[in-house]
Amino acid sequence: MAGIGFALRKLSNRDNLASRSLAGGHAILISSGPWIVIMAGLALLHALGQPLIAPEELKVFSILVIYSFALSLVITAPTSLEATLRVSRVMFQRHFEEVQGVYLGALFVTTILSVLGSIVVFLLIVRLPVGLALAATVCVIQVSHLWLAMAFVAAIKQYAAVTLAFALGLSCSIVFGTSMASLGHGPGGMLLGFSFGLCIAFGILNYLILSTFPGRLLPFWQSLGRLKMLRPVSNTFLLAGLASGLAVWVDKLVVWNSSEAVTITHGLLHAPRYDSPVFMAYLSIVPVMSILVVWLETTFFENYRHYRDIVHSGGTLRQIDEQRKGLAQDAVDTVFLAFLVQLTISAALAVAAPLLANVLGLAYDAISVLRLALIGAAFHFLFQASCGVILFVQYGKVYFWLQALFLALNAGMTAAMLVNPDYLGMGYLLASMVSGTLAYAAMRNTLGTLNRLTFVVNNPSVSG
Repeated sequence: MAGIGFALRKLSNRDNLASRSLAGGHAILISSGPWIVIMAGLALLHALGQPLIAPEELKVFSILVIYSFALSLVITAPTSLEATLRVSRVMFQRHFEEVQGVYLGALFVTTILSVLGSIVVFLLIVRLPVGLALAATVCVIQVSHLWLAMAFVAAIKQYAAVTLAFALGLSCSIVFGTSMASLGHGPGGMLLGFSFGLCIAFGILNYLILSTFPGRLLPFWQSLGRLKMLRPVSNTFLLAGLASGLAVWVDKLVVWNSSEAVTITHGLLHAPRYDSPVFMAYLSIVPVMSILVVWLETTFFENYRHYRDIVHSGGTLRQIDEQRKGLAQDAVDTVFLAFLVQLTISAALAVAAPLLANVLGLAYDAISVLRLALIGAAFHFLFQASCGVILFVQYGKVYFWLQALFLALNAGMTAAMLVNPDYLGMGYLLASMVSGTLAYAAMRNTLGTLNRLTFVVNNPSVSG
């Protein structure tokens, strides 16, 4: 998210509620824009599509959107992380004209991986009819493009245009999705209409990125040749990105392959008692996460830059360590305070779970899952916040092992807890608690040894 800090800092430093709210709103879009657009679009299309399409076909549409969302996140996470590292490097070297090439290369790789992943999942594993598989593939490509664009949009200061892109894209998804359903094109047509709205949002973001970072376009075959010669900036971060994408969805995959799963048309699997409560729990952490993003990109960024300035200007060890201690204490206090706020919110929502279930239309037996998922989401927030700090100071090995740990725990504990239907959701809660606590400890240790990380681990002349 290099670059977002300037605009957020400018807004959050203004001493009025509107500017601070605007900074929070921008942070929500940057950190969770695709989540919000897709979940809001899915909910609205589900409600508006009920009189237009058969219930079974509406389920097929909803499940394929969720499959597309999951597949795109797994595909895009490592590519986005690699592209972000590469952009950070060229921007630090002030080679701004190279950003466009990095973006277009990542876009090309993302598209190819999206097509290949869709063929494997929708045609070879799920065995959807070709027309429906093509519609799902288009959706995967569009969502993947949005995820990738968000990694670059963070460096653009035109937040009003970004907000407009998401609002217009969401509106078009609703209009075209319901239009295709009313014309009798079924779930495939609805999926294409939904994807067209996402395409409009991506088109605007794509224009903003290309106009912000102009560059000289090379002939296609020459670009392809250069792409083949590229090697990852960091294999560790590449694997960590893949693990982070899988970790978010592995518990759903486990539950979809258990007795909790329900099979509908075309053999599609879903778990109504698990899916909706967990998605609702994820959305509950978005507000506090946006506040933390503002802090990370403003206060933490300023403190960390000051620390780096002292190092690069040849400051004394005492000056360096004093700044490190201040930075570490502020980070530890802020992350823990944000976690306490989130835990309080999650606990309050868990108490009000029966009311929420009634409003959201969840079944009675999903209330216990919702409660466990809400508390689990609070610890998931602690995990994400702590990993965010570790990623900011680029401690790749620790970041990778934490993501791998969460992936293993989320899969293993979810599978273990499925022996008792009353424990559904407990696996995610336990995995989040253990991973969140260890990530917080790892963040404290990382900031405590920041001097070693700066002078030895991340120093190419020493580490090789």
